[in-house]
Parts: sequence; structure tokens; C-alpha cells
Amino acid sequence: MIYVITFIIFIILLSVLIIVHEFGHMYVAQKRGVIVQSFAIGFGKKIYSFEKNGVNYRINILPFGGYVSLLGENDFSDKTPGSIGAASSFSKFLIVIAGVFMNFVLALILLFIFLVTINFKFYYSNIVPNFNFAFGKSSNQIMFQGIPTDKTSSVVKDHLNKAYLLNTINNQKISSVSQVENIVRKNKGKFVDFKFETVKNLSLYGISLGKTQNKKFFVRSIYPKNSGPIGIALNSVSHLGFSSISSKITSFITFPYDLLQLTFSGLGYFIHQAIVHNNSKIITTQVAGPVGIYMYTNIIYQNDGIVGILFIFGIISLSLSIMNLLPIPPLDGFYVLLSILEGVFKVKISEKLLYYFSLIGITFFVMLMILVTLNDLINFHII
Repeated sequence: MIYVITFIIFIILLSVLIIVHEFGHMYVAQKRGVIVQSFAIGFGKKIYSFEKNGVNYRINILPFGGYVSLLGENDFSDKTPGSIGAASSFSKFLIVIAGVFMNFVLALILLFIFLVTINFKFYYSNIVPNFNFAFGKSSNQIMFQGIPTDKTSSVVKDHLNKAYLLNTINNQKISSVSQVENIVRKNKGKFVDFKFETVKNLSLYGISLGKTQNKKFFVRSIYPKNSGPIGIALNSVSHLGFSSISSKITSFITFPYDLLQLTFSGLGYFIHQAIVHNNSKIITTQVAGPVGIYMYTNIIYQNDGIVGILFIFGIISLSLSIMNLLPIPPLDGFYVLLSILEGVFKVKISEKLLYYFSLIGITFFVMLMILVTLNDLINFHII
């Protein structure tokens, strides 16, 4: 039943992202005197359509995408009044950038509603060591889990098979992964005293904890491959809060900026780890296509409810607005580049060259979509 509910939510919100994006193109096109012929949600065979004010609105069978069809878009040499070819370079720029702008605005709205709902306190798993947000007040806590395959570690022997929030080691307050690593390195061949709490649940808006425990773990000098001196995996859990009135108001902008900073830092970190360890799986396990996004939507809905859905689709809308600016056909950024070249530098690409660019770009994205979908199916053990 959960999968049915999240599938419906997923399709509705995905459609909203598409509608908002394409509406931006359509609205500005009409304001700049370009005739809009059709407005479509999805691709492929038509399911339903109607016409209003000369625009054919349609819903197609494949919901992953959408488009706005403008008069003369297949022949930019057409200078018929109302065609995109007859529009000025500045008009073309505005029409193209409008979709990106609308996704960005939607992201700001969704993420601000999310912050308000969680009372401006956001918890997240910090995948980038020693990362700090530019805005808001953040603090770090360290979680650990035993490595089940390491049968000789003290953690596994004590049957500690859950996630735990680490408070102190040898009475030292712990706030970073590097701090744990330094203490462990200095205590090889000795026992160290861990004070920790069982993590019952970790959500976007808080941590639910169980009883506090004290255990002594032996720090080994020799240990199995893919483990460590104690036999634990460490993870930084961070809390970002906006407490003052001014910081809450400005979080409308600063929170999305913080999330973008975390996203790009995480991307750089995973690429670096993949190169250092010569293991591409470090990257592929972090990449998601439509199937992966749906599976994560399901997981987040079960853990965080509709609040989590607001967050993930705010992130998706924000990511779309940034990714769409890449100068690669058929992304909006490519046509933004063309309008700048035409308007500022008076350089105009021929129809034939534009056709080949578009063909190469579309082929690349079709292949990419196939690869990320296969990657999703493998990562979630569907195949």
C-alpha cells in the first residue's frame, strides 16, 4: 500500500515540477509575442488533450518530462511574426531561462515550507568529513555501527548490531570523525571506554535515542581488511538550526545555498574517494535516476512522511534548475548559450550544425538515462 501511495505522490510532484518549468517557458514566450502551439506533460502517445486560447494542452503516456512547442522552433530561419525565429536574442534568452527560474523559485518555496514545518531545525547525515554550512548554526554528532563481517571485534562480540550515537571516548566529548580516529590511533593495544546511546530513529527533524551504555573496546594493531582497529564504521550526523528571527527569514535563500554547498562538496568527496580507492562503485551507489528517486521517495515517506517529501522534491527542483543551465543540448543552458552568442557576439550557429548538436545531445541523454536506470535497478536489488 505504501508503494502505491508514494507512486501517486511521486507522479503528482514530478508533474508539478514539469508543469512549473514549462509554464515559465510558455508564459514568457506569450509575453514576448511568440506563439505557443502546445503545452505537454510527458512524452509519447497522447492520453488526454484540450485546446484553450490557441494552445493545445496534452497529457502523454510517459510522465518523465514535458515540453512547450513554439511556432517555428524547428526552423529558426522562419521570420514569420510570432515565430521564435522572429524573436530578438533577448526574448529567446528570457524564454529559455524562464523554465530554470521557475524551478528555482519552486525549490525556494518547498524548502522554506519544509523548514517552517520542522521549526527551522534540520538533521542530516554528513557524508563529507569536517563539512560546515556557510549559514545557520551547525553542530556535529558521531554515530557508529559495528562491521558485521568482522567477527573478532569487541563490538560484534558484544552483539552491538544497531546504530549508536557516540558521546565520549575515555571521557573526551566527541564531535568529529577525525577526533575518534586520533584517539584510536594513540591507543593501539589498549582498551578504550565508549559512552554511547542507541539510535532508535534518525529523521530530518530529530534523533530518537535509547538508553546510555558504557563499553570498553579493544584497539587492535592487526585487523581484517575492510575493517578497522575497533571494527566500527563512523558517520557524522549534523544538526543545522536557524534560531534568530533574521536568520529564519533569510533562510528562504541561505538554506538552499547551504544544500547546494553540501551537494557539490559531497560530489567532489565521492569522486576523490573513487579515485583514491580505485573503486567506481563509490560514485555509482550515490547516483540515482527516476527509479532511484522513486525508491528514495518511498523510503523518506515511510521515515519522515509528507515533510520528507517536501524536502526531497525541493532538492530535486533546485538540482533541476542548476543542471538545466549546463550548455549541453537539449538542456536549457545550451539555448541560453546560443542566445548569448547571437545577441552579444553576433555569432549564429547554422541549422545543420544545430541539428547535429541536438542529435548528439539527445543520444547522450538517452544512453545516460538507460545507464542510470540500470544502475538504480542494481543498487536497489531489483535485478
